[in-house]
Amino acid sequence: MIFTRSILNQILPIENISGEEICKVLNKIGLEVESFEKKVAPQKVVVGKILECQKHPDATKLNVCQVAIEEKEGEYQVRQIVCGAPNARVDIYVAVALEGAELPEITIKKANLRGIESCGMLCSTTELGFPKVNDGIVELDSSIGELVIGKELSEYPCFNEEVYEVSITPNRGDCMSLLGIARDLSVALKLERKALCPMPKISENAPGIGRVLQVVASEKHKTSLLFKVIEAKPFVLPLSAVLFLAYNERLCKDWLGNALCFGTLFSGVLLNAYLQDFCQLEDKNGKVVLNLKKDSQGFECIYQEDKKLSTIGIRGYMENPSSTTRLNNKEREFIILEASYIPPEVISQQVMESKPKIDEKMFAYSSRGSNTDLQMGLSVLLNLFADNDSVVYNDTQELLDIQSKESITIEIPLLSRVIGVEIDRLQVVNLLRALEFKVEISNDENLIVATPPTFRHDILGFQDVAEEIIRFYGIDNVPSTPLVFVQQDQTNDALRLYRFRRNLAQRAIGVGFNEVVHFLFESKEKLQQYGFPLLGSQLELVNPITQDLNTLRSTLLLGLLRAAEQNRNNGFCAISLSEIGAVYDKWRNQSEKMAFLQSGFIREERYPNAKGIRGDYFEFCDRVARVIGEFTLEAFQSEISLFHPGQCAKVLQNGKEIGILATLHPQVALELGLDCTYLCEISLDSLKKALPKAKTYSKFQKAQRDLSVVLNREIPYYKLKAAIHKLNLSDVIGFYPLDIYQDESLGDKLSLTIRFELQSESKTLEEKDITAMMDQILEILKTEFNVELR
Repeated sequence: MIFTRSILNQILPIENISGEEICKVLNKIGLEVESFEKKVAPQKVVVGKILECQKHPDATKLNVCQVAIEEKEGEYQVRQIVCGAPNARVDIYVAVALEGAELPEITIKKANLRGIESCGMLCSTTELGFPKVNDGIVELDSSIGELVIGKELSEYPCFNEEVYEVSITPNRGDCMSLLGIARDLSVALKLERKALCPMPKISENAPGIGRVLQVVASEKHKTSLLFKVIEAKPFVLPLSAVLFLAYNERLCKDWLGNALCFGTLFSGVLLNAYLQDFCQLEDKNGKVVLNLKKDSQGFECIYQEDKKLSTIGIRGYMENPSSTTRLNNKEREFIILEASYIPPEVISQQVMESKPKIDEKMFAYSSRGSNTDLQMGLSVLLNLFADNDSVVYNDTQELLDIQSKESITIEIPLLSRVIGVEIDRLQVVNLLRALEFKVEISNDENLIVATPPTFRHDILGFQDVAEEIIRFYGIDNVPSTPLVFVQQDQTNDALRLYRFRRNLAQRAIGVGFNEVVHFLFESKEKLQQYGFPLLGSQLELVNPITQDLNTLRSTLLLGLLRAAEQNRNNGFCAISLSEIGAVYDKWRNQSEKMAFLQSGFIREERYPNAKGIRGDYFEFCDRVARVIGEFTLEAFQSEISLFHPGQCAKVLQNGKEIGILATLHPQVALELGLDCTYLCEISLDSLKKALPKAKTYSKFQKAQRDLSVVLNREIPYYKLKAAIHKLNLSDVIGFYPLDIYQDESLGDKLSLTIRFELQSESKTLEEKDITAMMDQILEILKTEFNVELR
């Protein structure tokens, strides 16, 4: 939005306020000033009047003008000036650059043009450094002030100007007009706005609008319309209005289009017009019947019979320029003037969905929220016609449906806390009333109820009102204070689970497992082939994404095997993978699992390990334990054919089964082209992130003893371990298998060496104490497993 000091002065009395102060206030209230520029007409450019205008004898496009440049006691001082402007003619007031005037691109000197002396120059606005208003010299009129021949042009406000360009945010549609900006400035500067020109007085003998116009709505509508009828001759807008349009690059060659555009820019009301050329009076009753109804895309439009004249909010007068030439040549034209409003959320949604052809400038107003005061918009427009021998018909035709805004309850203490400074209720009331809110004062001193004006589409709740208060109170007036707040515990079960999962994943990465992620889907045929659970027939996927991923997975292992196969095919021989994800049982209940895979080497062939380090079952167990914590294994026969029948075990932690660890079946490994591969799948629901527990630490010396026994090789170690734990020897702080020895002399038996760690919390253990404990252990092993001391 661009406006000037002179045009703003028509609404606000800003004579005693500097341009710098206006810029500062605009920025303070959120209307950012993009640019500020002072434009002044050059010296020695004065108001002149053409007294004579004759064709140049030797040039068809030049005129020889006698121009009055000063008037004293009824006599003119005249200069002869040769001019090529097509609009040079007798009795118009012009801008005359006298000899010695320095224009932006030329210094004026006496010259001889085709044999005729020229003593000066008749100027266009562009030659003076102002925006272009026409194709010839500028024609001055009384809208810039009283025209005095010989008066310096720079003494007129329009030619000694301050130009402001303001950036309007999308939510402030009310400030896309001069009136909207003036409204905010008046509150910020504490100035009373000047009264706008009322609707021009209409003669009592003027015809009534009902004779020539009828407006009907054939269905329920959201648009509001107000119509006036006028018979008007073509006219030129006042120069001050034309300059306003020129600064905003909104001038066109059509006088009516310029009038409509000025009215919208000034008032913010959407204005439109219908000419008799495309809105014919009907012969049978001499009346135009306009119908508001929806078109095929659902847009509310104005029709005459079956002819669409306009689409409310997106296409109007400028989309129908067919009558422009004829309009400019007629004595008087029958014109229907229209002011409209449509809720911005309605038109924006429709345009987004249908993407029709639109008038961008009109849509910018309607989609951001145009002014709802239709009567005022028509008043601004009709005042342009007031002095141009126009006939304005009595009364109006209207279809109004402007909904009032919902009221907002404001708690003054809360408002003060939000703003950051104590603010008085009366101060809030006065400010909101200045902004044209309707304010109701309740009996409670801490409450007021405010209803926003209908043109403020951006104000919906308490926060928006608080923003309005701080805009005008001034953020600089709020004292800086440290932010004090108490951080509440934001953790919940979902966050704790996420952190637990990520901690496990990071630990897996730390011991060399690469994290992978797969779809939740799996091949039903593969799951069935290896004996994994399947979804019940009633719970199967209806529309699987592919035939290879046609069911929900019940295990993570098949995905890891596919990844391992692909890595092997790509030349990798050291493959370690892990994944955390959801799996589903046959009833489609979801649970979380973590899976591991180790295949081939755990260290590739690289110095100092020229032959690499090949992983084995126990190395795999150790790596998994470093991720999930210590566990024990219990051998069992699984029904899953993916696992090696002789190398498959339950994973136990704190005596509870939490998963399975096994070697991949050799036949499956051969089919997939994998080396020795080990698999493990753990239920995350069974893992618990236990808090660390403090344990007493003995200050006395720790002893070690090895116990070697011969036993049947079919006896698993976990049974020996359970038997030893039953003794509940407090001074045995730990034990583990150290070595296994087998040879032919032992037959179907083997030798097992178990190392014990012994330490007392109350004394240094003597040899007799150690011997007694070892004897107890050997005795129970002999009793329950028939072992022999080696």
